[in-house]
Amino acid sequence: MKAHVSSREYQDNGNKRIYTLMDGSVVIEYPNLPGKSRFNFFNHCGNTVHKNQQRVAMKQAVEHHKKQWKVKP
Repeated sequence: MKAHVSSREYQDNGNKRIYTLMDGSVVIEYPNLPGKSRFNFFNHCGNTVHKNQQRVAMKQAVEHHKKQWKVKP
């Protein structure tokens, strides 16, 4: 699964970052939290994504987007 970020939104002065992917999936990032609790993954229906392979692909898309647009952590 190759995912690409279609839009991003910053809330709470950057404490909550919402990335929408091309397939309608959503990744919510909390930059101040450590490790696994930093990201929340949802599919296009709003259900939590549990499969690790899908989560890794979504996280890679977000990291690629951040690197491409030079988003500071």
